[in-house]
Amino acid sequence: MPPNLPPEPELLVERPEGKPLIREGQTNRELLGGTWYFRQDDSFVGEDERWFEQQDLAGWTPVRVPHNWNAQDTSENRATIGWYRKEFSLPRSPKRARHFWKLRFEGNNYRTKLWLNGKELAFYTGYFPFEVLLKNLQPGRNTLVAEVSSLRSNSDLTHWRPAAFNGYGTGGWWNFGGILREVYARRVDTVDIEDVHVLPRLARARGPARVEVRTLLRNFTSRDRDVALMLRLGGERYRLDPETVPAKGRRELRTRLTIRDPRLWAPRDPELYGLSVGALTGGKERSTYRVTFGVRKIATRPGGMITLNGKRVKLRGASIHEDDLREGGALSQATRMLLVNRLKSLGATITRSHYPLHPALIEALDRAGIMYWVQAPVYQVPTPLWARSGVRSLAMRAATLTVRNNLNHPSVLTWSLANEPAEAGGNLGTYSPSLVRYIREASRAVRLLDNTRLVGLDRQSRVGEPPTTAAHQYLDVLGVNEYFGWYRSVIENRPDLPATTTADLSGFLDELHAANPDLPLVVTEFGAEATRSGPVEQKGTYEFQRRFALDHIAIHGSKPFVNGSIYWALRDFRVHQTWQGGAPDEYTNPPWHNKSLIEETNSRKPAFLSVARQFRRTKPLR
Repeated sequence: MPPNLPPEPELLVERPEGKPLIREGQTNRELLGGTWYFRQDDSFVGEDERWFEQQDLAGWTPVRVPHNWNAQDTSENRATIGWYRKEFSLPRSPKRARHFWKLRFEGNNYRTKLWLNGKELAFYTGYFPFEVLLKNLQPGRNTLVAEVSSLRSNSDLTHWRPAAFNGYGTGGWWNFGGILREVYARRVDTVDIEDVHVLPRLARARGPARVEVRTLLRNFTSRDRDVALMLRLGGERYRLDPETVPAKGRRELRTRLTIRDPRLWAPRDPELYGLSVGALTGGKERSTYRVTFGVRKIATRPGGMITLNGKRVKLRGASIHEDDLREGGALSQATRMLLVNRLKSLGATITRSHYPLHPALIEALDRAGIMYWVQAPVYQVPTPLWARSGVRSLAMRAATLTVRNNLNHPSVLTWSLANEPAEAGGNLGTYSPSLVRYIREASRAVRLLDNTRLVGLDRQSRVGEPPTTAAHQYLDVLGVNEYFGWYRSVIENRPDLPATTTADLSGFLDELHAANPDLPLVVTEFGAEATRSGPVEQKGTYEFQRRFALDHIAIHGSKPFVNGSIYWALRDFRVHQTWQGGAPDEYTNPPWHNKSLIEETNSRKPAFLSVARQFRRTKPLR
């Protein structure tokens, strides 16, 4: 071996073991953890050199998954390719058993190509979980190889801006690369429950709940199977008549249950129900899926009011990005719980993100009684791109997958279709016909999946831009990102207009409401960068941030049509190498976004306690 190469690591062949960190799902899932091997491919030669069929471990380094190859990078934000390899074996099945094996990746960034034992297995794009059937399995040792690419394009839905490396990859947050969430394995016996969706509905807040249960079954065998479902809820069992699932096909079965006197889920007072669904065929329960859900009624009233369980909401909170100083985008369970506990300490009754958070984190929000404004990962897409049918199709996919993967969480208040979609370029806040078309079609698709929550959109706020658009008629709620008194917040082609101040915010919100009188508003972003102590009038100081936050919270609270106020953000995160966020040079700390209430080191800024006092005394339901 050449003297400059590290020694080849020991090859370990391991079985899946360990309980899942996510409660929802099939009960027989096991972590495919242990030792993985990693190899970075900055020169993009891995496929040509056929790393996917390499027998030895030369060039590979042992790692643990989840893994983020640029977790501690604060200077490059390089889009590149990383290869992951797992050597594993599986328990043997009894003779004549109709057993199959599946893997589930909870989240990779951004594109994944898989090989099993040297043969290509699957390809997947996006932030979302995906499952693959393990074909070409061998007795004993098997080699799984995943090529994960964080490369982006100029028509990407989130990171379409030019980057210092490899063309594109700059966006509103760091372009973390790798297998960022857990990988699970499970054995399928004849018939699999692939998914269960639970939609509780209340005709009125004090009445019975009608619970719709949608169960997606897949038959892996070559003949039709009659499958009966066994539902278990609150000590009761419900066995349904068998239905036929076609050979090597799927079928969704729907049923309805009634909870006569339901305990209602609410912010700071979460009530949860556990449901399991079993699939029986041939006299045996072949698959079991467990889910937790909550019963609540979300509605709107004329005048722009949101109600929950018949009461008006007044929500307060802060947004989250999955970014940790050491772990990057591959957050540990301990870090996720730290963030939830900080939200609770803040007195938050709502949080928000630009992409669906880790399912275990959302489950923690369910248990904590913190509502969630979840956004499809569609971020500041320039107006000209909406004219492309391919971009609209990808955005539609992102919106519907956001719903499909998170539908059971009672904390979800809003399905947001995009963040600031007309922010970039010379459109001056006007929504093009193609953008309106996306919002119309996406809102319809989302409501077909779930008509129990609100469909929303998050827009920027600039004086001089149209206060309403043709798209608003398709929304249930409008998110307002406002930085009056921080950014200039004035229409781009009017340099003669003065920059906004905090004093301009009240009138702007009144104008927005007047133009959309029955559309509820939620302030989904506001904040000011802060890195050090200094004069209260100086942008970039803790003192300025504290006054800014309290003044804006007071204005939001004075407007009955403003149903919530979400600070941007809870903890500082990486944006890009030159980020300043509107602060003077001497008060910046690139690449870190510094508007948050907590430093990236987890130290609370002075504004945290002041904001917490306001949030804690705000009743979420009135």
